Order: sequence, then structure tokens, then C-alpha cells
Amino acid sequence: MSMNKQKAEASKKNLQNSDLKNTDLQEADLSDGVLINAYLENSNLSEADLCGADLSGASLINARLHRTILYRCRAKEADFSNATLTQANLVESNFSSANFNNSNLKESNIEGANLTNTHFMNANLSEVNLTGVFLANANLSGANLTNSELIAADLAGCDFSESNLENTYLNHADLSGANLNSAKNLTRDQVETAFINKETILPDSISLIWVSNTEYEFE
Repeated sequence: MSMNKQKAEASKKNLQNSDLKNTDLQEADLSDGVLINAYLENSNLSEADLCGADLSGASLINARLHRTILYRCRAKEADFSNATLTQANLVESNFSSANFNNSNLKESNIEGANLTNTHFMNANLSEVNLTGVFLANANLSGANLTNSELIAADLAGCDFSESNLENTYLNHADLSGANLNSAKNLTRDQVETAFINKETILPDSISLIWVSNTEYEFE
């Protein structure tokens, strides 16, 4: 049975494993919906309400989620690669181990979300609110984080290889064990506002002398 917006809304509590590929779900009310392992490739979910929905394991490759509400949703291990999530609301959601490779999240709000072990390779995270997120061990290599806010974020063990950190706010962020070796546009001022430890790998342009286990000086 083919699925359209009305049918999806009517059966939103029972959409697990559903085939919703290429479906126009713009402005659909799927709040608290159950879309576990659903197939949503190339679907239009722009301005849809997915507040509290369960998208765990769902495939949203190439999906459009412009200004979509994903507040407090669950999307563990979901695939958002190549998706458009501009100006979306992902606040306090659980995206642990999700895939956002090559996705566009410009100007989205992801404050307080669980993003541990996620993949953001070559993603556009410019002007994104990532305040207080849990991003430990995430792969952010090649990501664009220009003008983003990572204030008080848990970035322990993250890979920032070739990522762009121009004007990224890192105040009180935890960068312990993070790899910033080839990060672009990282400044001393940014490092100074964050928490680092001896396992943090900085670019060659930023040299430190460790005075103690917790204190350092710039060379």
C-alpha cells in the first residue's frame, strides 16, 4: 500500500519498518510517532512535527528536513547522510551513533542533544547552536563549524581533522583527548577558553609547555 501524508499521520504510532521513500510529508504531524527502522530516503519532511518521535535506525538519506521539529526525538543509529536539516530543531534529542555525513545543518538548534559516537564527516554545521551537547568520540573530520556555538559541550575524543573552526565558540567545552591536529582556523584564544589535557592533539601552530597535569603555558 502506497503511503501519503494523510495515511502516515493517521498511522503514525505504527510506522516502524514502513516504506516512506520519496514521500511528501511536508508539515506532517508525526509527533510521538513510531518510525523505527522506517525508510524515508528522498522524502520531504520540511516543517514536519516529529517532536518526541522514535526514528531509531531509520534511513533518511537525502531527506529534506528544513525547519523540521525533532525536539526530544530518538534517532539512535539513524542515517541522515546527505540530508538537509537547515534551521531544524533537534534540541535535547538522542542521536547517538547516528550518521550525518555530508548533511547540511546550517542554523539548526541542537542544544543539549546526545550526539555521542556520531558521524559528521564533511557536514555543514555553520551557525549551529551546539551548546551543552554530548559529542564524545564523534567524527567531525572535514566539518564546517564556522560561527557555531559549542559552549560547555562534551567533545572528549572527537576527531576534528580538517574541520573548519573559524569563530567557533568553545567556551568551557571539554576537548580532552580530542584530535585537532589538522583543524583549520583554530586559535590560541579558543584553546584557552576550553578544557584540554595532555591527550589533546593540537595543530603544530599552537605549541604548549605543560607545567603540571592540568596547567600549561603557550610557547
